[in-house]
This record gives sequence, C-alpha cells and structure tokens, in this order.
Amino acid sequence: MLTALDEIISRWCAAWVDGVQRRAVLVVVLLAALTACAGAYTLARLGLNTNEDAMFSEDVPYVALRREWNRAFPTLVDPIVIVVDAPTRDRADIATQRLAERLREDREHFLRIYEPNGGPFFERYGLLYLSTEELESLVDQLIEMQGYLAELSRDPTLRGFVGALSQAADAVADGHIEGLDLADFFRRLEQAVVASAEGRQHVISWSDVVLGEATTRKERRRFLMVQGRVDYAQMTPAQHTLLALRQIVSELGYDDSQGIRIRSTGVFPLAYDEMERVSRQSTLAGVASFVLVAIVLLSGLRSPRLIAASLVTLLVGLVLTAGFAALAVGYLNLVSITFGVLFIGLSIDFAIHLCIRYAEFLQQGRASREAMNAAAGDVGGALVICAVTTAIGFYAFVPTEYRGVAQLGLIAGTGMFISLFTNLTLLPALTALGLRPAEPKRAMAWRLPTASGALLRHAGGVLGVAGGLALLALATLPRIQFDANPLRVRDPNTESVQVFNEMLEDGMAFPWNLNVLAPSLEEAEAVAARLEALPSVKYAVTLSDFVPEDQNERLEILAEAAFLIIPSLRTEPDGEPPTVAQQIEALRRLAASLGRMAESDLQPELRDATRALRSAIARFVSGLEQSPQTAPEAVARLEEGLVGSLPERLRVLRSALSAGSIELADLPNGLVEQMIGVEGQVRVEIFPVGDLNDSADLEAYVSEVYAVAPDAFGEGYVILESGRAVGRALRQALLAASIGIGLILLLLWRSVVDALLVALPLGLAGLFTAASTVLLETPFNFANVIVIPLLMGMGVDTGIHLVHRDRIAPTPERDLLQTSTARAVLFSSLTTMASFGTLGFSTHSGMASLGQLLTLGIGLILLCNLVVLPALVTVVRRWQGRNRGAHR
Repeated sequence: MLTALDEIISRWCAAWVDGVQRRAVLVVVLLAALTACAGAYTLARLGLNTNEDAMFSEDVPYVALRREWNRAFPTLVDPIVIVVDAPTRDRADIATQRLAERLREDREHFLRIYEPNGGPFFERYGLLYLSTEELESLVDQLIEMQGYLAELSRDPTLRGFVGALSQAADAVADGHIEGLDLADFFRRLEQAVVASAEGRQHVISWSDVVLGEATTRKERRRFLMVQGRVDYAQMTPAQHTLLALRQIVSELGYDDSQGIRIRSTGVFPLAYDEMERVSRQSTLAGVASFVLVAIVLLSGLRSPRLIAASLVTLLVGLVLTAGFAALAVGYLNLVSITFGVLFIGLSIDFAIHLCIRYAEFLQQGRASREAMNAAAGDVGGALVICAVTTAIGFYAFVPTEYRGVAQLGLIAGTGMFISLFTNLTLLPALTALGLRPAEPKRAMAWRLPTASGALLRHAGGVLGVAGGLALLALATLPRIQFDANPLRVRDPNTESVQVFNEMLEDGMAFPWNLNVLAPSLEEAEAVAARLEALPSVKYAVTLSDFVPEDQNERLEILAEAAFLIIPSLRTEPDGEPPTVAQQIEALRRLAASLGRMAESDLQPELRDATRALRSAIARFVSGLEQSPQTAPEAVARLEEGLVGSLPERLRVLRSALSAGSIELADLPNGLVEQMIGVEGQVRVEIFPVGDLNDSADLEAYVSEVYAVAPDAFGEGYVILESGRAVGRALRQALLAASIGIGLILLLLWRSVVDALLVALPLGLAGLFTAASTVLLETPFNFANVIVIPLLMGMGVDTGIHLVHRDRIAPTPERDLLQTSTARAVLFSSLTTMASFGTLGFSTHSGMASLGQLLTLGIGLILLCNLVVLPALVTVVRRWQGRNRGAHR
C-alpha cells in the first residue's frame, strides 16, 4: 500500500505531466531556448583543471606543508623535468649542453634552467668526485694514450683519427708495443664502419673508450630542471612553454634516427598529456555511450519515435547539466570530467521506466495523453525517490576532503534533478506533439523468461545460496587494496608517464624523494647520518656532500697528469680540413697497417677483432670506389660517428685536468638554491633504496623516514597522505549516503521492511563488487574509488522501482519478473552498462578502471535485484500474510 506522501508525489507528477502536455509547444520552445543558452554558456565558461593539487581540500595536512616548502624553495616548485637519452655518454652531454643553451636564449618561455650534476662546474671539477683508485686508473689510461690524444688534438678529423690508429697498428706489428688491449675498441670501430656502409650512423663514445667500460641507460641519461612561464588562467598552464620546448628540440634536429630522445615529465607535462588524452577520450566515450544507449533502447522500446523523444530529452538534460557545472564550478577536474557518461547512463533510466509504463498503458487501449498521465502517476513517485536517493549518493562526497569527487558529486547530483525535470517535462511534451509509438501493440512485447516461477518456488534456497556467497565475499574484504600511486590512474602510453616510470625504475626518484629542513648545515649533516642508517634509505644528501673529501691526494694526481698531458693537447687544429680523397686514402693506409698487425703475434681475441675491422674497412672503401657519388656523405657519416664528439671531449679534459680545490663558497648558485632555502633553511634530500613505484617500497620508505624525521616532506608523503584522505572521504560518503537514503525511504514508505527489501540486495551487490576487486586483482585507486557510493546511488534505484511496483500493484504470486517494471529495470541497467562500458576501453588507466568496475557493479546489482530481491519479496510477503492471518 502507498503512504500518503507517496500518493501525493504520484498525483503531483500526473498533474504536472498533464499540464505539460496541454502546453506542449510552449514547453518545447522554452526548453529549446534554455538549452541553447546553457550550451553557449558552457562553451564559453567551462574549463578543465588538471592540477592534482585541486583534487583535495586545503584542510588536508600535506597541503599546508607543501605551501611552506614552496615558500622555502621557490626554485623547486613544479619544475619541468627534461630527460635526455643518447647512445653514448658523450652525445648525452653534448645534446644536454646544446639544449640548455637554446633554452636560456628563450627567456619568453623558460625562466630558469638547472642541470643536476652537469654544466660548467661539474665539467671542471667532476674528476674530484671520483674515488682515489678510480682517478688513478683513469689517469694511467690517459697517460698511456697521450701520444694519440696529442695527434688527435692536432687533427681532430677522420684522417687524424685513422692516422693515429695506423701508427699504433704499425707499432704493434713492429713489436714496439706489447700487451696493448685493443680488441674491444676494434669491435666498436667495426660496428661504426659497417653502419656507415649501410647508411646508418654508429657513434663511438670516447668516454667509454677511456673508461674502458660499457654504459647503462642510467649512465647515458641526463636531466635538466626547467622552470617555465606558467599561466594559470589557461586550461593547461604551461602549454605554450611545452610547445616551445618541442619546437626547440625539433630545430636542434634531435630525434630517434640519431638515437637521441628528449622527453619531459613533471607536474605540467603530466597535466598537459592528461588533458589531451582525457578530453579526447571522454568525448569519444560520450559519443560511443550515446550510440550504444540508442541501440539498447531500440531493442527495448521497439519504437523509433519514442526512442527519439528519449534521446532528445537525454541530450537536453546533458547540456543543462553542463551549464550548471559551468555556472556552479567553472571547470572540470580529472574525475568530474566523467560526469557526461555518468549522466547518460543514469538519466536514460528515468526515460526507460516512464516510456515502458507508457507503452504498457497504450497496449491497454488508452489514448496517448491519458497513457502518459497514468504512467507518470504510476512511476512518477519512484522516479522522484530515485532522483533523491541517487543525488544523495553523489552529494555525500561534497563535504569530503576529496575535492575531485566532491565536484563530481555536486554536478552529477544536481544532474539527477535536472534529469527528473526534463523527463517529466520535455519527454511528455514531445509525445503530446506526436512523437509516440506508431504501433503501440508491438512496443515492449518482449518478456523475461517464465522460469521466474521456479525461482520463486525455491525462494528459500536462493536466499541460502546468496547468504553463502556473501560469507565468501566477506572473507576477501581484508585483502582489498587501495593504490595511491597517481601514475597508475594516468594513460601509460603518454610520454610523460613513460619517462617518469623509467626514472623510478632506475632509482632516480628525486621527484618523489622526501626532504627534511634543518636550521644549520651541522644539524642537517646530523639528520642525514641518522637517516642513512635506515634500511629503506640509500643516502641522504646535504650541501656539504658536494664538497669532496680528501681533495689533496686527488689534486696531486691531477696536477701530475696535467703536467704530462695538457701541453700536448692543442686548443686549435693545425692546417686545413682534409678532402674526401685524403680521408679515403687514410682509411686505405689503416687497412694495410691492420693487415700487418694481424700477422704479428697477437692474442686470438685481438687477432680476430683486427681482421674483422680490416675487412669492414676494405668493404667500405671498395663500396665508395664503386659509387663515388656517395663518398662525401658516407665519409662524413663515418667521421661524425668516430670523432664527432672528440673536440668537445678534449676541451672538457683540459678543463678537468686543471681543476683546483673546492670549498662551499665555490659551489654554483644553481646548486646552492636547490639545497639552501630563502630563509637559510638547509635541505636534506633523502634517496630511497627501493622502487617508489612499488607501493610496499613507498610505504616502508615514508614510514621509516617519518619515524626519524616527523617534519619531512615530499611527494612520496603526499601520495600516501592523499590516499588516506580518499579513504576517509569514502568512509564518510558511504556513511552519509547510507543514512540519507535510509531516512528518505523510511520517510516516504513508513516501512522498515520495505526499506530493507531495497537495502539488502544492494548491500549484497556492493559486497560482491568489493570482493571482485580482490579476485580480479584490480585495486581501488583515485579514479575508481567512487564506484561504491555511485553504485549505492544507482543500485538503490533498481530496488526502489521493484519494491514500489510491488507496493502499488501486487502481481499474482508476487512474480515481479513478469512485470513491465522488471523489464524496465533490465533495459535501464543494460543502457547504464553500455554507457559506462565505453569508459572501460579507454587507454587512460583511471577512466578504464572506473568504467570496468562500474559495469561489473551494475551487472551484479541487476543480478541481485532480479534474483535475490524477488526471492526476498516472496518470503517476506508470505511471512506478512501468515502474520496477518494469525492476528485475525
């Protein structure tokens, strides 16, 4: 039976719809004008804010800490991290230097450029940071190569290089040099010659040659920290700066063909890539969602005209909701941008329930206007309750710390009332204008399977199975995880995410490192010593760590090396550059010298390498003789690969050998600004042992550091703290939504039993959804954490419609599955799944996980409401009937 309030709402809905249909033309015209205004306002005012700081309230503790940190170290605020990867250390250094020079020239976009562990200072003093043993070994190799370095400094061309190599080969062949290990070097040269013959370029790293070791990706990687010009009035604040960076890289000619990759990451590149992908994929998902909804509607309503009216109503509601978002908020964030897909999936439910009931009355022979009035009076109360309860599920997030979802809650919650208004206003007006089924007898002829009777006969068994599954699901709840890593809700295919992940894998986690501020350098050093004792800390760095210890011994080694080597290094080459013919002739002489060397007494490995190099050079020269027109380009390519970086390396060597001692006052300003705050605070930067991309390593790192330094700050702490804020927001929203929805149902129905009939299947579906995240190994994250409250808001609608139908028009045997309401529930759920399912195919991890989990959750809600709820209703109504009979 209906309560008085329920009856009042139903009568009001019928009266409203009747009035709308009488003024259908006026209603359509007014709503069209309102929609046009809302659309224009949305296009003009609604922006997109991808700043992650905007996702949380300023009441979250880390927000205040970040503000203090930014004030102390303004040069470290959200830098653009430029990552330079090259085939060799030499080319990485040169490319980074050229890029830094070009960036400094563009003051319009780039305000400050800092090269960690690079630049003129580290070029000059870099050798002092080696250990004594490493420095002695390096100097010994340089002294051994002194004669060849002198020849190369005189003629740093292909001719000079192969000439010096010919002299070495002749000396070995004549027995003047023994024990010279050139096997690895010859193999490198062979690769370069073969590549040039094939039209490719293989670059020799002179740093690798001198050091005598292969390099890892980490050793061939360089960084630039750039502060660009930012305009927060734009949707993407650093867009112009990032585009200028791409233009400069293009002008410098660096691309994958040279093996040099220049990429950027950090707050602004991540936000820029995110904006591009999210906005594009949200639009595609919205379009796909609309199309899929139309297809499902065609299958369910079987009336193109009624479907057209429903879709027009849906579009108008969507535009009006977007207009509200522009007016009330002004921008969308990375979570609230999904409101469009959510609105489509939820709003169409209202149209389906109204249209199916309308079609059912048409089949009974009623006139169109009378049928629509009756449908509104029949399901209008349920629609109002559903709008209120769904809105509560969204609004529950509004007062929480998680602003990203709070904004979505405000927009989507209000969208439910907009949807209710348009479906009770525009849809009836359109049907009154003739947009009604041409053949009402065909509409909704499809029926649910008649096996429902057997289900109801075994209602007790159904509830027993459901109870057992619920116990199993409860056992999985302790294993539910929340992944606070912000990278894992982004698109992994974007450049900024890929390079950031690579940095974390290589242990270069400085964007996420923790930091401690100390009042003096002495106290900072003491804190660093305590931190370095922690298992999760690799090392803790202060400014004093950039002053090498025990410099005197290393300075003596450098002084001796400088005395022997620097006088032989020319600052300018002698004579004119060689011609192509001279370069080729030098290669012929080298091939001859290598032939003599291969016939001498050599170790087998060196003999094989020598013969292979001689053969490669002979083939290269023979190819040039057969195609002389290709000779200039091929020779230039080989020269660039062999000695292109040599002049710069010789310059750096001269500078490094003449270095003096270092004191704190000698450290460059860029480095000092990184380690000393504007008010004299001394920074301790804490580097982790583990991979901070791993949640367990991150948790251990942050926990151990905070046990020693509770005032530490860094992005690693922010990640964990924001995850805790999301957890608090989720618990708060769930509690608020549960209480709010429960009170609404009790107020309207005045029946605890009926409220529980709605709540129990919903709770069961929520439990199964949570358990599925464990079974599917899909943890909750910043994007999909809103699924449970959303499912509560959406799932309660399904139960309300079914229980409401049972209250107003009990069917024989209480077989809800054979009612038009059950069919409406089925098709509304299918349309919602089709809508949200489009998000599941996104390459954006956050959107994809949200769509997949929502689709799964809605499917479970549908299953519980079409299987468990009818069984519950059967058992409860039988029990109520027996009680009433006993009282009589």
